[in-house]
Amino acid sequence: MTVDPLNASDPRNANHHWFPFLRYQEQCAAEGRDATINGWLRSKGQLSHQDAYEAAKAKAAAEEGKPSAKPDTTE
Repeated sequence: MTVDPLNASDPRNANHHWFPFLRYQEQCAAEGRDATINGWLRSKGQLSHQDAYEAAKAKAAAEEGKPSAKPDTTE
């Protein structure tokens, strides 16, 4: 496959620099939502570690607010 140097920076098919994000921006604009870097990375599956961290943090906060199963006997 030969690459046409005049078409190498065509945002419709180039996958370097910011062209994939620019396509994501166009898709978001068509859907009527804001395009963000985090949203783009999440859509590509590259923030799964951040999502897992946020879920664990929310779970810990929820468990912290629950009453403990053992009665407090420190008098």
